[in-house]
Amino acid sequence: MSNGAEFYFTEDRVETRGMDVRLLRRLLSYLSPHRGLLAAALGALVLGTACQLAGPYIIKLVIDRNITPRVLDGLAGRVALFLAALAGGMGFLYLQMFAVSIIGQRVILQIRAEMFGRLQRLPVSFFDRTPTGRVMTRLTSDVEALQELISSGLVSTVGSVTILVGIAAVLFWMDARLTIVTFAVLPFLVLFVELLKKFIREANREMRRKLARLNAFLQEHVTGVDVVKAFVQEEKSGREFDVHNDAYSAESIRLTNFYSVYFPGVELFASVAVGLLLWQGGVRVIAGAVTFGTLVAFLEYAQKFFAPIKDVSDKYNILQSALASSERIFQILDTEVSPEYRPLPSGGKSPPRPAEERGRERAARLPPPAIEFRDVWFSYPKGDGGQGETVLRGVSFTLHEGETGAIVGATGAGKTTVLNLLCRFYEISRGEIRLFGRDVREIPREELRGMISLVLQDPFLFSGTIRENVEAGGAEPGRALEVSGVSRFAGAWESGLATQVGERGGRLSVGQRQLVSFARALARDPEVLVLDEATSSVDPVTEHEVQAALGKILTGRTSLVVAHRLSTILSADRILVMHRGKVRETGTHRELLAARGIYHRLYTLQFETP
Repeated sequence: MSNGAEFYFTEDRVETRGMDVRLLRRLLSYLSPHRGLLAAALGALVLGTACQLAGPYIIKLVIDRNITPRVLDGLAGRVALFLAALAGGMGFLYLQMFAVSIIGQRVILQIRAEMFGRLQRLPVSFFDRTPTGRVMTRLTSDVEALQELISSGLVSTVGSVTILVGIAAVLFWMDARLTIVTFAVLPFLVLFVELLKKFIREANREMRRKLARLNAFLQEHVTGVDVVKAFVQEEKSGREFDVHNDAYSAESIRLTNFYSVYFPGVELFASVAVGLLLWQGGVRVIAGAVTFGTLVAFLEYAQKFFAPIKDVSDKYNILQSALASSERIFQILDTEVSPEYRPLPSGGKSPPRPAEERGRERAARLPPPAIEFRDVWFSYPKGDGGQGETVLRGVSFTLHEGETGAIVGATGAGKTTVLNLLCRFYEISRGEIRLFGRDVREIPREELRGMISLVLQDPFLFSGTIRENVEAGGAEPGRALEVSGVSRFAGAWESGLATQVGERGGRLSVGQRQLVSFARALARDPEVLVLDEATSSVDPVTEHEVQAALGKILTGRTSLVVAHRLSTILSADRILVMHRGKVRETGTHRELLAARGIYHRLYTLQFETP
């Protein structure tokens, strides 16, 4: 696991200090494919800014050349020019916002698609340790922060800076002395903004962290609502939700309080600047040093000058929030994908086996085992990137093609871990796992997944119809629907196989969901069928039917079964008895009973009355 994954185990604490140019440059790289639209937006921005700057100066001309000397000549033309400047400013603003909105939507579409694609390729261990609610926050809230930055932040900030520079240039050109008076409050304003900016930035970060915790809590308790109800924990869950909700609300209020000081503060400094301008400008108008029109234009420009300052500071906060969000997003995008998605150095071919091994196989005239574990050791990864307690300790066994193998043992013995490693959901710490003579690490992902079908103890169905879920196996259901018994129960319904299963298959019983998952696995006609307590959720009658069906379809097919119900694996060709991460016994049902070891004790506990 790359260091990027560690981010999720530290309460999402991303500390972006100041302006992270690296992150900003990476964000801007997403704008490259949209250079044409971006150029149009910037062009509209420049022309719109010119229209805004022209307005006050036209007012000055009207006052100085028409109103003060009481001359009508040219008044209509100047008024028409003023109205044209207003209309042009509005029109160019519309074009700018339209172009930027399209760019923002396209960029966010790309980022969200990249995130979803990356999430599907991350190791299973990533999701073991990362709450789903936090992942959802990355896909929603953080992506929306980027959208706000692109749609209303970057170009608007450029526009605000352009207006500031343009107004400053026009004011100095008109009267440098009045300009200095107008800008006298700027050092104090900058100091005020800098002081508040730190608090606003930290409040933004903390609010997003608490939103992620709130979303994680909501996802967990909505998913487990049946457990909450079953144990009458509604009040306790409500109290815990109130804690998270109140924390998020309090942080939102704290951020609002900062803004409540920030915006009026900027207005206060702007008002002081206008007051100074009125005082000094009035004196100079009375003295005849400047015209009345110039003073009015200065007042208009001063109002237009301080509005972008407030806007730039606000957009800077948006930028800080977006940078924090982008760092969380890029940590997902930069997290190493699961090893099976990486290119194989051998081009998908297993390296040549040692001559001694090939010679033994020729001498025995036997094909390689279908499944072979060679001294496999494994520990589940921890959140800090290290390894946890060892789960498998030197596991070795073979299962030949067409055989049915069963794994039994107490809870925590490592049975399900064996299946996870065979499917390459995790990477082994030491040893080797071979499938039909090939190291699973050397088999391309699509080929490996095509060779194995997995049926889990807790069946997961996607929203859609029964047929769509079965066809998700990647093949025409055909005989699998009949063999699994899905056709039997679906045929009794009006919509048949077109019946909607609901979210997670909630409209079906647990047993029916399990039968659909059987059909989905069998529809692919896999070389290896892996069952993890796959019949534990069906009633005895259905279990008998499924066992009979499996007896037909498993003929000639390699299968590996994890079972607690020993009655379901009595006819297995090979039974592996696991205890504390090791294979302690192996053999047939009769052989293991005769050995009177761990298997004999398990069998006695299940079938003999004390």
